[in-house]
Amino acid sequence: MNKKGQLFIIEAFIAVSVMIIMVTALYEVQLATQPPIETSYNVELFKVLTSLDNNGQLDEFLIAINSGTAADISSIKVLINQAISGALPDNGVFTLYCENLVTEEVIMNSWINEGYISTGKTMGIDYLLVSRNGDYSPHQIHIQYWLIGV
Repeated sequence: MNKKGQLFIIEAFIAVSVMIIMVTALYEVQLATQPPIETSYNVELFKVLTSLDNNGQLDEFLIAINSGTAADISSIKVLINQAISGALPDNGVFTLYCENLVTEEVIMNSWINEGYISTGKTMGIDYLLVSRNGDYSPHQIHIQYWLIGV
């Protein structure tokens, strides 16, 4: 009778051990098969640029960098910087510049966060502006962004 009790305890221990191993294996398989989280903020940045374009701030930006004063350029850059920073997470950093598509030159006054250096995987978005105040003036805004610590 004593041996049957010991055999039952050993069988129960083996069964519980097998169950624990199976649950652990299933959990590991589940973790290994999940796709990695892609951190892309292209949609949010496009919405911000569309909103700025619809409100006329991008036209103001183009006018300021082409013929405005330093105060005009600075104020519109602050506005655009705040809007884009609001679309990125706290650890998001970006650079922005504008290119004149007629002359294919980068407009030097258009840089925002020019000195920032990428510390991770860099992603980007381009936004095309065809007109400025109704006049044909194709420009393209380039934004490169990355997340610090990712």
